[in-house]
Amino acid sequence: MASSVLMTISRDEEERARIMRAEKTELDYISFMAQAEETGHERGLAKGRKQGIEQGIEQGIEQVARKMKTAGLPLDDIENFTGLSPEAIGRL
Repeated sequence: MASSVLMTISRDEEERARIMRAEKTELDYISFMAQAEETGHERGLAKGRKQGIEQGIEQGIEQVARKMKTAGLPLDDIENFTGLSPEAIGRL
């Protein structure tokens, strides 16, 4: 009888330890995935900001070039000041 109780307690301890390991593994996975998602989100925001800034700069340069063209400045000057190609200036 005592050995039967001891075996039951041992099995229960083993089962408890197995369950705790499984729960820890699951919590570690959830934590890892949450961190990965946060990192991906931050990278996406940074990339979006960078693209937005680049587009804003391009639009500003085009706006200045358009005004220079409207003011009748020579194409060479517009190219030199804005860095736009003659084709790009022609499309404005």
